Amino acid sequence: MFSAPLKWLILQNPNTAAHFDNCTYECLIGNFGNFAIYPDSEVIILRTSSSGSIDIISVYRSSPGRDVIEENRGFWRSKDGISIHDTYVSSRRRRNLHQTSLKSSIVVTNPNTINHLTDYHDKHVDTITKCNYVWLHHITDAMNATVTYSIVNSWGYRDKNGSWNGMMGLLSRKEIDIGGTSMFLVGDRWDDVVYIPLSTPTRAAFIFRQPPLSFVSNIFTLPFHRSVWIAIGVLFAVIFVMLAISSKWEWSARNVDQALYPTPTLSDNLMLVISIVAQQGFGRNLNTITSRIILMMLLLAVLNLYASYSANIVALLQSTTTSIQNLRDLMESPIKCGAQDIIYNHYYFQLEKDPVRRRIIDYKIEPRGGKSHWMSAEDGIKLVRQGFFAFFMETGPGYKIIQETFQEDEKCGFREMYFIEHFDPTFTIVKQSPYGEIIRVNSLKIEESGLKSREMLRFYTKRPICNGLQKFINVGLSDCYFAFHLVGYGTIAAVLLLFFEILWKRR
Repeated sequence: MFSAPLKWLILQNPNTAAHFDNCTYECLIGNFGNFAIYPDSEVIILRTSSSGSIDIISVYRSSPGRDVIEENRGFWRSKDGISIHDTYVSSRRRRNLHQTSLKSSIVVTNPNTINHLTDYHDKHVDTITKCNYVWLHHITDAMNATVTYSIVNSWGYRDKNGSWNGMMGLLSRKEIDIGGTSMFLVGDRWDDVVYIPLSTPTRAAFIFRQPPLSFVSNIFTLPFHRSVWIAIGVLFAVIFVMLAISSKWEWSARNVDQALYPTPTLSDNLMLVISIVAQQGFGRNLNTITSRIILMMLLLAVLNLYASYSANIVALLQSTTTSIQNLRDLMESPIKCGAQDIIYNHYYFQLEKDPVRRRIIDYKIEPRGGKSHWMSAEDGIKLVRQGFFAFFMETGPGYKIIQETFQEDEKCGFREMYFIEHFDPTFTIVKQSPYGEIIRVNSLKIEESGLKSREMLRFYTKRPICNGLQKFINVGLSDCYFAFHLVGYGTIAAVLLLFFEILWKRR
């Protein structure tokens, strides 16, 4: 009945004023020592003094094992009226908890984390736990309180019987005062805990390197715009027609023996153009000036086109694609996916109902009938380095591993794609905590003073800076994917033509 938001105003009976003057503390204040009058309580007592004035005092206890503390709030006199000394709210007046011992719990997924909570060693392991541990000590120092910890391996999820396990279980049973590790804002947790405004701005996302442009596009058609390709085709067609006319006139004008040197056919002229375009030379000599001028035009055109084409191909082979813009593109791409093997990833993946996200989980991370792609952060980032792999984990720890293991020329072209939609994880306290408002105010001070951002910079690594020093990329089979297609289709076409030629010859 003394907890917030209830407020008490206790008036002293004037007929017993003399009695209370003789035993002020023991008879008046000491009686509250057995009640739950804690820092969130508002108990105001109007006490009559021997001089006729009325003292205005507030009483509270910093913790169950502490004595009652008296606050002199002011006085009232019949001549002067009321005079208030302290108008501050209770969370400001009572921020000194006199070394009250608070209970907390932290989530540890790696046993070695206990040995490195404050030395910034292995920052990519249990990063949020280590960062929040330092924040919580800033809060308790501002409150002049101490804190004891219990260690759990889970943030807390409902069992089959509906009860909470992990840190949520300790909070819901009020076995601890404050959760030492931030947790996500989930709807079914609202009834059992209170969230305070100290969030950890970290996100989990798929981290992958943008694949080369040749991975998703026919790189052999990209050096020239479509209109340029059309213009090239028109140019070659005009030269072919001119060459066919010139060749026929040349043979007829020279009176060449048709039995020994038959007039070049359209097929011969077409092969001549194709041979020059493919830089394979040509099988016959042209003797007239007209034919040689046409041939020189073709050679000069092919020379300039090859120079431009080769320069663009070299640039494009080292370019990355921007075609993967959302989760659907990631699902439909040949890029493999994996996820960090940590408890909350398993939990939230089970709850996912979105069709696209569900397909990524069922076909790329947990393929039915195949090997699941749950792995450690180090193994996942190693696969990202090899290419064509997207790994789901916290971006800060992931970039820390990248910063330490990747070469400078490998720190470019990274892409983040968020998968789980949620607010930033936040600190939690028990329901109706007597220290709730004090913790909330000090949490805001931690952020306003810069202590929060300082620890974030120490524990969380930003995306590595790309200095542009990319080394030359070797061309592999995957980069020539469409060239093999062209060779394959050409071979099939050649075999079919051979088959039809045999049939034509037999008929």
